[in-house]
Amino acid sequence: MSTLTIEPFFEGPAGSGQGGWTARQFSEHLDGPHTFALRHHVPLGYELSVAHGDTAQLLHGDVPIMEATPWAPDAVTTDPVSIEDAAEARSKFVPFLDDNISMTCFSCGIHPTSMQVHGAHLGDGRYATDWTVPDWATSSLTASAALWAALDCTAAFYVCGSDGERMAFTVQYAVDERRAVTPGERVAIVGWNGDYKPVWDGRKRGAASAAFDEDGEVIALARSFWVSAPE
Repeated sequence: MSTLTIEPFFEGPAGSGQGGWTARQFSEHLDGPHTFALRHHVPLGYELSVAHGDTAQLLHGDVPIMEATPWAPDAVTTDPVSIEDAAEARSKFVPFLDDNISMTCFSCGIHPTSMQVHGAHLGDGRYATDWTVPDWATSSLTASAALWAALDCTAAFYVCGSDGERMAFTVQYAVDERRAVTPGERVAIVGWNGDYKPVWDGRKRGAASAAFDEDGEVIALARSFWVSAPE
């Protein structure tokens, strides 16, 4: 049984590992593309076990944290967004909802050491942000995991802000990564409804996100499913 640890720096919601980062770390222990179901908050700084099977599990002791099921990639795309337009959208970002969420996440937090993934209205129903791959992402795994985290957070801003402001959490996530990114590379990331309805269905909502390079080529596509906090 293999193990992994989500270090405290890679916090998402307060006290929990960031979902996209955790899913990519988990995927390193699996063969082929998978879709990831989040079952529990991700403990930070603890050794987590990977149990293999038809549905692989990431475990903290006996507690399932995340489950992975083989996935035939079916993420959808959208029209490319230039890095300049994505940067213009990010310039309009205003923190909202729970400040604790905004402040702690290593990806979308408002603190100086976050990756500054701040999706905001693009003007056509989509949300966008520019993003620069951090200098610390020096290995192929950390650069990829940072990308997965950025895609996750961009979708979150679309989900939580585009049909009334509602706090929500990722419960299902999958990424079709087309090529690697490198430290210092600047990309545009877009979040939108994908092939889901663009409104809440009770407490449930689906979303998509995509990363584009400076030439408008797809770097990665993601699909995600979300559940809002009880009102």
